[in-house]
Amino acid sequence: MDILFPGRFSILTKVHEGVIRHISDKYVADEGKLYIGLRIIIDENWTNYDNPFTYDERKEMFNIVFGKEIANGKFCVVPISYNPLSLHQDINKHCEGKVTIYTREKTWAVCCKILGVPTIYENREGFSATNIKEKIYEILKKQNKLPVSIDGIDDKILNFMNNEQILNRLKNFAAHPDKNKDKFGINYRLRKIFLFK
Repeated sequence: MDILFPGRFSILTKVHEGVIRHISDKYVADEGKLYIGLRIIIDENWTNYDNPFTYDERKEMFNIVFGKEIANGKFCVVPISYNPLSLHQDINKHCEGKVTIYTREKTWAVCCKILGVPTIYENREGFSATNIKEKIYEILKKQNKLPVSIDGIDDKILNFMNNEQILNRLKNFAAHPDKNKDKFGINYRLRKIFLFK
């Protein structure tokens, strides 16, 4: 069975990794494919306090952790819009044939078959990347580089994040959380459209 597992995955955590491997082992088996849908909020390059990484940066995190599965075609990372009206179009564009969605979000029921409402990740402490993001922001308020290791995140991902461009963006968000914390960026976008600024 082919499965689509959508999410924001603002940082790929070790809990995410465990859940993804569980889905693959339990549902995808030998013949299926697991599509990991990375949510696109405004566009692929958009970032803010809650979403500090671009689509390509998040995709690279998956390549770091699941490189073997992606290389052999078992996993495929695809962009999925937050816009419910675009879901079906995105799925048809990026997924081969029919897929079953593994999610707790009822929005998906409009256009897709949902594999129940899973509780596996709802019951796992640390599924959300929020705590790890906050920890990273606190560290960057005190120093200019991330440590070699932080609980809950793969060391190779931390090493990837220790890039000057990424660090500067994270430090900016850490220093100005209120300015950047409109979760979906919609308020800023609408003001820009309607005020022509």
